[in-house]
Amino acid sequence: MAKIISTLLILLQLPSCSAISSVGALAGNATTSSRGLTGSVKDSYLKTKVVSRISSMSLKNFTNIHVSVSDGKVLLIGKAFNNLERLEIIKNVWKIDGVRNIYNEIDLGESLPLIERAEDIIFETKIKNRLLFAKGIYSNNYNVDVVEGKVYIMGIASSLNEKNILENFLNEMHDIKKTILFIDLQTNEK
Repeated sequence: MAKIISTLLILLQLPSCSAISSVGALAGNATTSSRGLTGSVKDSYLKTKVVSRISSMSLKNFTNIHVSVSDGKVLLIGKAFNNLERLEIIKNVWKIDGVRNIYNEIDLGESLPLIERAEDIIFETKIKNRLLFAKGIYSNNYNVDVVEGKVYIMGIASSLNEKNILENFLNEMHDIKKTILFIDLQTNEK
C-alpha cells in the first residue's frame, strides 16, 4: 500500500496538468466504484506494472495487447505473432506481484490496421457513453475494451440485479457483434 501512496504522491508533484487530472479522475471515479478508492488505486497501479512489463519485452509490437485490471484480475486482449510470444506474455504477467488471475484473450495473427483500431476506439467510446447513462448500471464498476469489433467487459457488479441489467442492456445493442463478459459479484469483505 505504501508503494501505491508513494506513486500517487509522485504523480501529484509532476508539473503536468494531465497527471493531476488523471489522479483526480481516478479518485472521483473510485468514489462511485464498488472497488472503492483503495481497490481502484491498486488496480491502476497493477495495470501500470503489467503494461510496463509487456512493453519491456522484445515483442514485434506491444501495442497489439490491451490490458484491463479489476480486483487483481488481468484481462489481456489482442494479437501475438505466434504461440511462443503469447506464452511469454502470459508467463511475464504471472510474475508480477498482485496478479490474482489472468484472462487470456490473445489471438494469433498480424496487427490490426490503423483504421480498424480507430473504429474500435470509436465504438468503445460509444459503449462507455451508453453505459454511463444506463439506469441501474454503475459504469465505474466496469472496464470496456473493443478489439476487432468484439466487446470485452470486465468488472464487479454491485449486485446480481446489476449484473442482469448489464447483460440485458448489452444484449439489446444490435451493433455489438460479440460480447465477452468477465463480471464478478461484489463481496462484503474489503
